[in-house]
Amino acid sequence: MSNLHLLIVDDEPDSAEVVEMMLAPARIATTVVGDAYQAIEKLQEDPERYSAVIIDLALPGMDGFGLLNELRAAAATSDKPLIAITAYHTPELKARALKAGFNAYFPKPLDTTVFLGTLSRMFG
Repeated sequence: MSNLHLLIVDDEPDSAEVVEMMLAPARIATTVVGDAYQAIEKLQEDPERYSAVIIDLALPGMDGFGLLNELRAAAATSDKPLIAITAYHTPELKARALKAGFNAYFPKPLDTTVFLGTLSRMFG
């Protein structure tokens, strides 16, 4: 999985750093942005650079669902794998996220084994 580059969208720097540290042993490259608007800008600049986008659902301004809708509506990112993460997990939120079009959903704190296993299945 060392050829992967994930865009992490999370307004909490500590949370984003935990995800980066979890991915580092698998040699997965990461870029971190703090909100949906920065994510859209990065993806417009170079959509092919990122293998997938990890999106915190509770973002300031445009939330994770809004970002999902923007990315699914744009031709360059309509089929890009989008992974939801949240500290506010409920079974209802998970169902809503998957129904809305996220490819995967993970509650924080992320389970490293499950998360990396999902990435392996997505990109294996």
